[in-house]
Amino acid sequence: MVLEPIKPEVLAVRMIPAVDPQLAARLGLEPRHRAIGMITCTSDDALYAALDAGTKAAPVDVVYAKSFYAGAAHASGPFSGEIIGVFAAGDEEAVSSAVQATLRYLEHQAWFYAADPAGRCAFFPHVIPSLGRYLSRQAGVEPGTPMAYLIAPPIEAILGLDAALKAARVEMKVFYPPPTETNFAGGLLVGEQPEVEAAARAFQEAVLDLASRPRALTPAPGVEERAAAFGKAAKPKGQGRRYRVHGSGFEMDAKPDDYTHLFDDRSLVRKDHPVIRWRGKLDLLHAQVLEAAVEARRAQMEDLVRDLRDVLSYLRALMSAEVTGKPVPDLAIHGFGAEELHRLSHHTGEFFGVGWVTPDPDLGPVASRLNLARASCREVEIAALDCFAGRTHLTPDNRDRLIHGLNRLSNALYVLVCKTVAASK
Repeated sequence: MVLEPIKPEVLAVRMIPAVDPQLAARLGLEPRHRAIGMITCTSDDALYAALDAGTKAAPVDVVYAKSFYAGAAHASGPFSGEIIGVFAAGDEEAVSSAVQATLRYLEHQAWFYAADPAGRCAFFPHVIPSLGRYLSRQAGVEPGTPMAYLIAPPIEAILGLDAALKAARVEMKVFYPPPTETNFAGGLLVGEQPEVEAAARAFQEAVLDLASRPRALTPAPGVEERAAAFGKAAKPKGQGRRYRVHGSGFEMDAKPDDYTHLFDDRSLVRKDHPVIRWRGKLDLLHAQVLEAAVEARRAQMEDLVRDLRDVLSYLRALMSAEVTGKPVPDLAIHGFGAEELHRLSHHTGEFFGVGWVTPDPDLGPVASRLNLARASCREVEIAALDCFAGRTHLTPDNRDRLIHGLNRLSNALYVLVCKTVAASK
């Protein structure tokens, strides 16, 4: 499918906490460089962009990054791929942080796209809103500069770069003439963020046009005008194609089936994005709590139904806070606050006359459904730690309140399990 992502695959990751002095000299390490981290990957340009992200996550330097001849299809071994990248720093903790940031970037932000239905023509129209210290050095610009990182096969790259330079006020700092080691070509363009995004869109349009009509002697009528239309000049400010891919600047007229909204039409992400996974788990927890409330009503346990309404209200407020940026609310169930619920959960014998409750068929349908919701709440909490651990759209305070609230919510659900077991005695 056209514009189908071609995701990079990380093949090997290793760290050397203390590099031998002879090897350090050959790698050009400075005296302050003690530890190194190495990554091989099936996509060179995706890794170059991801290595740059690594320099924003930790005080590291990219000391070696090189593409292999002929690409991943002709690699020297099963763990070679298309490129090797090497970080260096004074300690292994910094290297580890940079490597983890690089892996996250490869998974969620940097990849090639298919320009033809068969997926044989791949291109990389990648926008980096704020450069780290690696690519800024390659381009001779300051860290924080926006960049369009544009790569395609030779003829597509030349056509695309021409369209990009004509469509936006950008400067080409680096040109990769064909053939490169992997037989692709492209360039690094810098400018204001709206300009580099316009350049990437024009590049994409030119590549897609050639892929659809490879033997046409001249461009389709109006192709230059259409390329310009994706820039600032030919459309009113703020307008463009309806949908935009979050983090890349890609725009399209139709939403692919495997993409969904992070916030709106202008922030599409793949459905396996960590935040979307977390929202799905939160949605499932909401459904499980609702099922428990229905079962409690069937058992005429209206007091428990009211408690579960408090839980449902809190879950809805959590989802709203994550999406809108509103403050995460305080957890309160049956008038008890988060820390009170935590205390209750650790002293159930004292407060409910119930010891540690283990899953058992004798618990009955209501307590069993509550226990399922409690277990699901743990999964939601872990998913939140995974997707909100690094750089995120949440404020630090909202992130901490959300994760703490989920931790205490699992305590609260266990308290309701104990309350239900006590009522059945």
